[in-house]
Amino acid sequence: MPNELLHQLVPTSTPAGSKSLRPAVQGGVRLRYKSDASGTTLKEQWVRPPLHIAKTYHDKGWATNLLTSPTAGLLEGDELEIDCTVNANAKAALISPAACRIHTMNDGEATIHQHYRVGEAAVLDVWPAPLILQKDSRLTQITKVEIEDSSTLLLTEIVSPGRATYGESFEFDSWRSKLRIYRSGTLTAYENFELIPANNDASDWRSRSPNGPYVSIYFLTPHPTTGLIESLHELSTDEVAIGASPLRGGGLGIKVLAKDGLALRKSVLQIREFLTNYSCIDYPHTLKRAQTFFYFR
Repeated sequence: MPNELLHQLVPTSTPAGSKSLRPAVQGGVRLRYKSDASGTTLKEQWVRPPLHIAKTYHDKGWATNLLTSPTAGLLEGDELEIDCTVNANAKAALISPAACRIHTMNDGEATIHQHYRVGEAAVLDVWPAPLILQKDSRLTQITKVEIEDSSTLLLTEIVSPGRATYGESFEFDSWRSKLRIYRSGTLTAYENFELIPANNDASDWRSRSPNGPYVSIYFLTPHPTTGLIESLHELSTDEVAIGASPLRGGGLGIKVLAKDGLALRKSVLQIREFLTNYSCIDYPHTLKRAQTFFYFR
């Protein structure tokens, strides 16, 4: 049953959203990390609202940056770009302190473009706050990852189908996502789907976890992943369903459905601990503890 989670979202084309009459905010971050004698350093950065970036935190040779949004999310017409390059032998992480709301919209949509490059023997951990799809919101995401065979990637995405305290459950208009992961130039993972609740899409998600979040994790490592899938499936409980599948060329794609935010917190921490231990990489304490965004509403 857990493997069925990998096929709940039906592939489709990505139609262009309508333009909003509201003046759009176009911003984001562009970051470049480099390894030197002291560890990993953020060598170049460009930042523009709706994103802010906190001072780089250094620990165990890692560089960790915390991304925040002054608007607590995206409004109609907003476009957000995240462009991150981790050069050879560097170790970098991007995390968030609070959930990102995709606000209610009268027209148009919000768009997120993400491009991650991971050089030889480098490590990138992307662990953002959940995206909360509010009532009548529309979101399009386009994600591209380029990683070398010798590198490690832990890419996490958390999506909530509405604001639980407002009684919202799958009342957003649409969520479209296109993701491509290239390993040493070869396409390793590809997702292209559209979810429209009005069309009764993702019925398995809605029936099993009508108020619960969806989690997608991609784990790429130079080490073989034989036997990991069974161990991950054993982490499933009555409150959390976990499905994992191997990727072409190595690595894993993992999908999680959780009953609520608390069940999500426990499950994601378990999965992260399992994967980071297996990677044989010394992760800093910041990336091992629960983030404040687990208590989103």
